[in-house]
Amino acid sequence: MQHPHSQPDIVEQVKLTLLKRVAWYCLGLHVLLLIVFSLLNIVSLALLNIGSVITWWTGIYLLKHNQRSFALRLFSVEVAVHAVSVCAVLGMALGFQYYLWTVSCLLLLDSDMKLKPAVVVSTLMITLFAALHIWFADVTYNYAFEHLLPYVHFTNVLVCGVPMIFTVALIREVTMKQRLSLELLAAKDPLTHMYNRRYALELITHAKYHCDENNETLCIIMADIDHFKRINDNYGHAQGDEVLKRVAFLIDKHTRPVDICARWGGEEFLLVMPNCTQKAALHRIEKLRSAITFEIFEHFDRPVTLSFGVTLWPTSSSFDAALHHADNALYTSKQNGRNQVTAASSLYAIPYSG
Repeated sequence: MQHPHSQPDIVEQVKLTLLKRVAWYCLGLHVLLLIVFSLLNIVSLALLNIGSVITWWTGIYLLKHNQRSFALRLFSVEVAVHAVSVCAVLGMALGFQYYLWTVSCLLLLDSDMKLKPAVVVSTLMITLFAALHIWFADVTYNYAFEHLLPYVHFTNVLVCGVPMIFTVALIREVTMKQRLSLELLAAKDPLTHMYNRRYALELITHAKYHCDENNETLCIIMADIDHFKRINDNYGHAQGDEVLKRVAFLIDKHTRPVDICARWGGEEFLLVMPNCTQKAALHRIEKLRSAITFEIFEHFDRPVTLSFGVTLWPTSSSFDAALHHADNALYTSKQNGRNQVTAASSLYAIPYSG
């Protein structure tokens, strides 16, 4: 359920914009048809187009006042009446029946109408289109400019088809972008833009399988910002968030695209390095630790530091077991004074040398 102050999503906004443009376009088209039918002295269709102009103008007014569903249904009735009337008087050669295809698609854009009723009404429009070929197949055009009928038919087909292709293509593009945005929201932590725990676990499973298949080693690193509670207490949560974002940026800067970096908890991070030995992981994490230590944080009177625990993930071990070893190594780094890297296998600590 949407909040009363929520705004329509981008797809709905695009649909509304398109409908407004289509409405103005159709209003102009009916003004032109009014002139044409008057010149041809087809009084019934000229009068009909006066009603069409009023209908489209009313629809534009409704769209401006957020009555999109009502406007869509009004447009649909107008198009159906207009198509039937023109075919009944002038026959099928001009191609006005194809506008029923357009309106059948427009009805499906009515998000206020449930899907099944929308499909039923759209199907009725297509059925009406088919019925016109039975009802008015013998009606012949008896007015001036008969030699232009093929060109009018060609124009009506283009006018009906091309805008719908453009509309569907644009909605498709917006939908794809929105889908990508939702995927990123589902996969990334909104503050640090690192992978969240749920999505990281999925990536880790795939990475472990790949390393097993290719006989490659894989390392797990647990990282924790030292004295993060003190940072929040002394500088405020806004500054604490800035620290988290900057640390996440530095982690991303010092890791490979193939590595998996996730915000595991409040101030805790998980790094998984496929195809990486423990020695290489220790070397790379030490460079990261040093870079964070020497990073300048505005308004801070002391360096921001991280403690790390590194472990090799054997193929025979579960992820939980490997994570436990990395966590124990991290705990050892904390116990030994923080701001250092500890390997789980030997509990070897690389001390801070700044």
